[in-house]
Amino acid sequence: MCRWANLALLVGTISTVSVQPLVAADEHPVIKLVKSKVQDPAKPFALIVTFKVKKGNEKAFEEAFAPALEATRKEPGCIAYYLNRDPDSPQTYLMYEQFKGIPGLEAHMREKHTQKLLETVIPLCEGEPEIKVLQVP
Repeated sequence: MCRWANLALLVGTISTVSVQPLVAADEHPVIKLVKSKVQDPAKPFALIVTFKVKKGNEKAFEEAFAPALEATRKEPGCIAYYLNRDPDSPQTYLMYEQFKGIPGLEAHMREKHTQKLLETVIPLCEGEPEIKVLQVP
């Protein structure tokens, strides 16, 4: 099962994975992915998340991101948080996120604005978003 499907459990979206209570943030599948790629949890890292939005849902997708962009940039663990749209493929969005360390991502995933964002945008997408973890040299 894809990591992003498990992410849906956090926000209450129906998923085909088994439901397990999320006791700690480090149990979250995205955090597990980052931990498997980043050796030092206190070191900055970046995520690139690719969303394929269903045709006709682009405006709703962008509107859903607006409050989360502003709120996330104010989080103490956030370095960068930007939504980008591919001009050659207007239904493709790339989210660039950079955090000071894994604790910043853990705090971000617990934020109400993050949960509301995911609850809103995941149904607007075709398939599940792809997540790429990047190490900051």
